[in-house]
Amino acid sequence: MNLRRTIAVLFGAALSVVGLVTPVGAQPAQTGVSTTYQINARHDGSLVDTAVGAPPLSQKWSRDLGGDVSYPVVAGGRVFATASSPNGYGTTLYAVDAATGENAWDPVDLGGTYWWSALAYGGGRLYAQNYDGALTAFNPATGKEIWSVTLPGQHSFTSPPTFAGGVVYTGGAGSGGTLYAVDAASGAVLWTQPVANGDNSSPAVTANGVYVSYACEQTYAFDPKSGNPIWHHQTDCSGGGGRTPVLADGGVWVRDDAGMTPSVLNAADGKVRSTYAATGWSPAPAFDGRQGYFVDDGVLQERHSRTLATRWKFEGDGQLSTAPIVVNGYVYVGSRTGQLWALNGATGQSVWSTDVGAPINEPDEHNVSQPLTGLGAGGGLVVVPATNLLVAYGQ
Repeated sequence: MNLRRTIAVLFGAALSVVGLVTPVGAQPAQTGVSTTYQINARHDGSLVDTAVGAPPLSQKWSRDLGGDVSYPVVAGGRVFATASSPNGYGTTLYAVDAATGENAWDPVDLGGTYWWSALAYGGGRLYAQNYDGALTAFNPATGKEIWSVTLPGQHSFTSPPTFAGGVVYTGGAGSGGTLYAVDAASGAVLWTQPVANGDNSSPAVTANGVYVSYACEQTYAFDPKSGNPIWHHQTDCSGGGGRTPVLADGGVWVRDDAGMTPSVLNAADGKVRSTYAATGWSPAPAFDGRQGYFVDDGVLQERHSRTLATRWKFEGDGQLSTAPIVVNGYVYVGSRTGQLWALNGATGQSVWSTDVGAPINEPDEHNVSQPLTGLGAGGGLVVVPATNLLVAYGQ
């Protein structure tokens, strides 16, 4: 083997160790930022960020935000999150300096009925949405409001927004359901489409489709630009509720609020590719290529995205609660007891754990008693919402 070939092989092996080689079946990985629930617009929980490095990590800062904390958006040297108000309805938006943990700008009262709110990032703006359908764009550097719109026709909003291609996608409920596409630059509503009840499903988006999924696996695909329907996966029942779908390896991974067996639908035509064992209350799976990571009944297991064969399981303390995320090939998952673990994604071996200081609650995709919670990463950090705490870890 010549010198050039030897160096290339060794360099490739080194990248494989930290999970930076693109696995089979992977979409282009999001790099360095978390822009919505479960990291990216596909909601596959996968991120490449060489600044995070390999665990073990150390705590960089911890903040008590005074109420239940949402999933974080991590971008532009800041960590953004919302927290439920301890004194009545509403939530507060926080912008935290990623390096110091101090406020980057003054907290913003988002108002709204109940304690639900959610965030997205893209196009140089931060987007915050409350339960009443007020969607607001902020300058992420200063906190200055750029535009605000109250989405029409519905009064119950529990679907976190997703930014993709200059558009913010979200859903609303109350009288049937509505999927919205909003111009990210101006706040103008570009198109709407009726859906079955519109609850709790953050749109998963690629250049080919906008995907949402509601109770009884009522799942839809729409054209991102025109809003025209592409397909609708229908079943024999309907009802309120929904779950955020995950796009991975050509499939739409859906979980059902009404108790049907979770399914994998072909992203192209909506036909059922397979089903997999999990409860409807299980959090969203994460994917690294064709390696899928699923939390069910307090246990994490790896499954191949095509065969669904399980290679390993990790029980931890038996109370694993979060939707997992994958950063540089390491799987991070939290527990109701406040433990955070990092596992080798290929073997399931625990390589690091720590007590974050408070219970790490499961994402509640059914109620509006708190913002939707979940792990995030980016800018050299893994960020954990743990009840009232927002905690950051890094090298």
